[in-house]
Amino acid sequence: MVARGDIGVLLVSEDQLERAGLHAVLGRDSGILIVGDAESPGEAHRVASLCKPDVILCSERSLSRETLVLAERLAAQSSDARPVHLIVLVPSPDDQAINLLRIGRCTLLGRGVSPSDLIAAVRVTAAGYMPIRTDLARNLAAASVSLKGSSHETLERVRSLTKRERRVFELMIQGLSNPEIAVGLGVAESTVKSHVQSILGKLDLRDRVQAVIFAYEAGIVRRAAPLGEQRMGMSVA
Repeated sequence: MVARGDIGVLLVSEDQLERAGLHAVLGRDSGILIVGDAESPGEAHRVASLCKPDVILCSERSLSRETLVLAERLAAQSSDARPVHLIVLVPSPDDQAINLLRIGRCTLLGRGVSPSDLIAAVRVTAAGYMPIRTDLARNLAAASVSLKGSSHETLERVRSLTKRERRVFELMIQGLSNPEIAVGLGVAESTVKSHVQSILGKLDLRDRVQAVIFAYEAGIVRRAAPLGEQRMGMSVA
């Protein structure tokens, strides 16, 4: 039984040894309680109905359709008084990762995440936020995805950005943090923060993850080039 204040976590991995390792890592935090484990995302949904976790932590070698279905089921329960959040560990993001993030209430992390970062991610996710590592955001910006093309409404929203906001937006969707953008543009961090808030407001976006997804669907991110060769730019005047 999860005590008040504890974060109940359900571990999901087909590898028993990996589940044991995750158990050992998360067990370092006295506020995190492992309430169960499962070998697959499909089994996880059944187990979750019994152990009532706050977070389901799923580690996969590649993102499966089962995980997307699990995410959709959890999102459908969004009206629950105690919603369940999903964290997925994958080697690198791909087309399916965009779909996972689009579903909502899902956190995507690399399988190489450090123990301290994983614990922090569990705590932040349980609080209702969506952490995403800078390196993963950069990889998302280099992934190959199917673009739907830019609608007139989308283009108008992008055109509403000033020239400086467009430049900040480009750097945002490459995964740069506010301090990194400030250094790159030679401006104060507070100025960048103001630009970011304005960009999210004009584009009707919640956070940086939505900004990456929006960039794909608007055709702003060009199709796959190696990360070190990726060239990005606004496709509208």
